[in-house]
Amino acid sequence: MIDFGPILRKYKPSEEQNRALKQTASEVMGRINAILEQKKIKAKSLLVGSVAKGTNLASGDIDLFVIFSKDYSSRDMERLGLMIGHEVLPEGREKYAEHPYVSGQHGDRKVDIVPCFEINPGTRIISSVDRTPLHTDFVLKNLNAEGQDQVRLLKLFMKGIGVYGSEIKVSGFSGYVCELLVIKYGSMLKVLETFASLKGKMRISLEEGDMRDFDAPIVIIDPTDITRNAAAAISIENLSRMKINSRMFLANPVEHYFNTGAIYFPEKYRERGTVMRIFTLEKPDIIDDILFSQANRFRNILVQILEEDGFMPISSEVDLSDDIEAMVECKLGKLPATKVHVGPPVDAQNAIDFIRKWSVGKATLGPYVCGDRLCADIPVEKRELEEVVRERINGFVIGKNIDQFKAKMKIIDPSKSTRKFLVLGKFYSKVLPGLSP
Repeated sequence: MIDFGPILRKYKPSEEQNRALKQTASEVMGRINAILEQKKIKAKSLLVGSVAKGTNLASGDIDLFVIFSKDYSSRDMERLGLMIGHEVLPEGREKYAEHPYVSGQHGDRKVDIVPCFEINPGTRIISSVDRTPLHTDFVLKNLNAEGQDQVRLLKLFMKGIGVYGSEIKVSGFSGYVCELLVIKYGSMLKVLETFASLKGKMRISLEEGDMRDFDAPIVIIDPTDITRNAAAAISIENLSRMKINSRMFLANPVEHYFNTGAIYFPEKYRERGTVMRIFTLEKPDIIDDILFSQANRFRNILVQILEEDGFMPISSEVDLSDDIEAMVECKLGKLPATKVHVGPPVDAQNAIDFIRKWSVGKATLGPYVCGDRLCADIPVEKRELEEVVRERINGFVIGKNIDQFKAKMKIIDPSKSTRKFLVLGKFYSKVLPGLSP
């Protein structure tokens, strides 16, 4: 087995870094508390997330919650939370989870200021983020210093294989799920052994009690709320990735699995003997969790168009890092000059109309009988992939935030460009880590 010490030293925050993080958090909380006192708001600030739980990596962000009394309405909680966030982080921008919050910079650190309601374990929540302080408290009570390092290693492994992150565009494992898995099984290796031997779906509970079932690939009962599946965001594909990568790592434990965020850019995009095109749209100023479903719909519409028109798409990918980039790989980039136009059955009422339409020199062959239907080989007017997509994309609604950019869509042949497109790096990086170049 490899020595995990150097990996931890590379990614674990040093004592100096941790002191700086805590100092930043303390400064921001001081500003929040001053506003609460000055305006006589019944709330308190709390450091939550991985920094509070001691499971953060060196690149970790600071999550601060403003916990309001239930005497406030949801509307007032949101209004006051945003007011505090903007006053403390003047350059911050509003983002949206279940309700809006403010995200910005304090020094060189990203800080989120999130409002929520104060709840006790087992009591009814008003919004899903209300549980977060309870999550922090549970992890602190159940994870020692060694366990914190095991969580860090598990996060690094998951980052390396591309399954870390509960946001929509990843649909993977959250930091809290990593913490619960280590609390349950004791170490990163034990977690990997569990996934390596897992058949089918995963169902676990950390405490005795109601083991409810949910329609999800992984069910991890949230110990702070037994009615919630803490692993609800994880897709079946990411569960499968975790299973096979765990098996491969245990069979051949190499440090390559812990190369977080590594992206492979091949020198030649046309080595596969296929036709790749990248379709780009301008990226509007909204958060990725809202934008991703529209970007994914854009990708799916492109695939649908290319499938229906005979270009035979075989793979695709989407990325939101810079612009919206959708890549589609096809067998063909140009259609033949003729295609088979399938008409009505020979005994249909409009069969003679079909014959008359295509028997006056319009067809390159036919009409003729094929099985029980009439057919005619007809000329293809638009043969180039690019012109077909440009014409047909206007007939689709992609999404309210990106439809406005359809007219400026760019279509790029990556084999003729020197640019390293992130969507292609993402596509080629899907190779299992143990096999990567």
